[in-house]
Amino acid sequence: MDHLIYGPDLKLRAETFRTLRAKIFATPDAAQLDSEALDAHKLSPEKLKIALISLPSVSSRRLVHISRAEKLEKQNIELLSDFLKKPHPHVVLVLEAEVWDESAKMRQGLGALFTKVGSAAASGPTVFNMMDGVIAGNSSGALRMLKSLFDSGEEPEKLIGGVLWSWSNKAKGRVPVAVYKKGLLFLQEADLALKRSRFPDRTNGLEILVVKLSLLMQRSRA
Repeated sequence: MDHLIYGPDLKLRAETFRTLRAKIFATPDAAQLDSEALDAHKLSPEKLKIALISLPSVSSRRLVHISRAEKLEKQNIELLSDFLKKPHPHVVLVLEAEVWDESAKMRQGLGALFTKVGSAAASGPTVFNMMDGVIAGNSSGALRMLKSLFDSGEEPEKLIGGVLWSWSNKAKGRVPVAVYKKGLLFLQEADLALKRSRFPDRTNGLEILVVKLSLLMQRSRA
């Protein structure tokens, strides 16, 4: 069974991975010999192919762990999808990602081939769900999700990192360069204001940022 571990909590992702690995291998030595770690960032299709077809040394299965899976490029996503649709008893594949954007059809198809575990199972909206609303220009929906995040104890400084990631990965290429850069300027201003405590209520900075980015997306489509 192949697994997709995703969510913003690095510690939880690491614990989930260690638990999975312990279930696959009988001893630490076996885990060391028959595990391979890959980084999706700039991963070549050739290297990925070799990892997928290599046979285990001492165990019945190999474990191929791909970190930063949110950075998988199109060719590798297609390669993984084709591989997973066929029997592969010699290997267990684990993807690990901070976020898995299933609004992209290709990633949605790949994600459906995995068992999702870890922090992905958490209930309630995430900053990435909220940013889907922002990218759609839905400021009211995004603000509702932001309020829910604050109510659950999320801190503005942590959330702004997710906002930056989403803007950089979801808005870039979808809007004119000038609009994208203006959004980055809004993010920089909000981050600086938070660090200098310019708002009487620390949540105000994120609320204003969400509205500004949502309006920017609306106007870019007008």
